[in-house]
Amino acid sequence: MSGEVLDFPGSPVQVEPMASEQLELILAALYGVPREAVAWMAQACTQAWVAFEEQVTPDDTLSAGLVPQPDSEPAEAGKREVVLGAVGTRPSPAHGSELVGGVFAGPRRAEVAAALARAAWQEVGRVYAFAEGHLFPPEALVQAGFREVGAYRRLEGRVPYRHVDPPDGVTLRPLAEISEAARLEALHTVEDRVGHHAALPEAAQDGAGGFDSHLSHVALDDQGRAIGICRAAIEEGLGRLDSPGVAVAWRHTNLRAALLNSVNARLRAAGITRLSVDSWGDTAEELAHDLRLGLHVADETPILASP
Repeated sequence: MSGEVLDFPGSPVQVEPMASEQLELILAALYGVPREAVAWMAQACTQAWVAFEEQVTPDDTLSAGLVPQPDSEPAEAGKREVVLGAVGTRPSPAHGSELVGGVFAGPRRAEVAAALARAAWQEVGRVYAFAEGHLFPPEALVQAGFREVGAYRRLEGRVPYRHVDPPDGVTLRPLAEISEAARLEALHTVEDRVGHHAALPEAAQDGAGGFDSHLSHVALDDQGRAIGICRAAIEEGLGRLDSPGVAVAWRHTNLRAALLNSVNARLRAAGITRLSVDSWGDTAEELAHDLRLGLHVADETPILASP
């Protein structure tokens, strides 16, 4: 390994910068997927760190938590550097950077998670993480100074019926009828929410993210500007959609509810009776609205951020 090593007093855990190529390998091991499946994620990171400790052992078998370091100095006889976890910083438009990666199972999970989070925080400033217990133990992040700022949630239930007209001057149209430039403009409406990232042009193409451009809807103001979006798809008889995105200037209106109603109407017309809604950084008021529709929280992961 190379670069400046951060030592934590009283701990055998060491943290140092690493290249994106090495991060790919560790992410693949953490997530249990092929390396090519996480290459895009590693390449999106501006910086990365690895946590490791030296262990005295003759066993150099590649197992979870042991990653080869081809450019490292020869280790002392009977010692090896065992990888305990790694993080990369993926920029977010309004919330610093997301920590991707995490820690391997083991007795030092909390210690390693805190060390990696602090290293990234000290170097790049504000960071946040989806605190999935097996990758980023939330208690460890809280002890490191992080605080809850939102959550990822998956809501499920019957396709609700509650008719809501859009605000005056606003029209709702299927995504299929909207230019890619307008689609991208609509996707930008959620970039200020924690957990979201900058929308790339390819996200505006037909079929992006597996969404159906005929089920999905975009809101346009009286000047033809895209001010909201709700993307949806049908998968194995279930409606799947992202929580609607609405431009800041329109969040005090009923536009979000109108977008949901418009997409739900399309799902009902297609014979779909149940749906799943993914959300990142929705407000307490938005969650309360969706619960009143009869949906329930099926999965929740807190988002913790540094001060």
